Amino acid sequence: MRNFVTIFRCAILFAGGSSMPSHASDLNAKSNNTGKFALGLGVGTTGGTVEGKYALSDTLAVRGNINLLKVSVDDEYDDVDYDAEFDATTFGGFVDFAPFKNGFVLSGGAYLGDKVLDLDATPANSVEIGGQTFTPEEVGTLTGRAELNNFAPYAGIGYDGFMGGSKNWSFNARAGVMFTGSPDVDLVSANGTLSGDARLQNEINAEIQAIEDDADEFKYYPVLTLGVARRF
Repeated sequence: MRNFVTIFRCAILFAGGSSMPSHASDLNAKSNNTGKFALGLGVGTTGGTVEGKYALSDTLAVRGNINLLKVSVDDEYDDVDYDAEFDATTFGGFVDFAPFKNGFVLSGGAYLGDKVLDLDATPANSVEIGGQTFTPEEVGTLTGRAELNNFAPYAGIGYDGFMGGSKNWSFNARAGVMFTGSPDVDLVSANGTLSGDARLQNEINAEIQAIEDDADEFKYYPVLTLGVARRF
């Protein structure tokens, strides 16, 4: 399903540019800082991130974050042009394991929060819905929503300079999978001459089933993130 593909691809964000201290050596030099707590910022396929983490030992840390993502895109499914918006506000909780006492980490945890795709379309020409063709007057406005599971387990790997180090500043990069489950899709017609008609509704129901089948591949949501953190 192309609208889902486009939106999830657009969700992959890239960070550009950074503000560095006037003396690079102040950032990179080793310090005597043995603080076990860090605060950081990040960006990625879960949106912008604010994160806190605490080192329990040389090999184990706990981490929590808040993620905000909103992506708008216009796309077409069958004959219908949709205005689509993907909105995800999630809270993450994780355990990071560094088996070699260095930056390489294995992570497990979960994301909790709404992950919603809203669809809106007002056809200007005749469109095919399900297996039949309808005029704009018959269809009116199509409004839809696809929701992923509120609770989504996560597993991943990555690099986190916070683990096994004592630098004030650290860099992290992670790659993993959020197991969101198959989306639940709703689609309704309003303000059309057939909006309350069983013929149109039957075709809309068939369209919903087709959308859910096509979108089933997105029950595995890729998580790619980059970030920096300050140790305290």
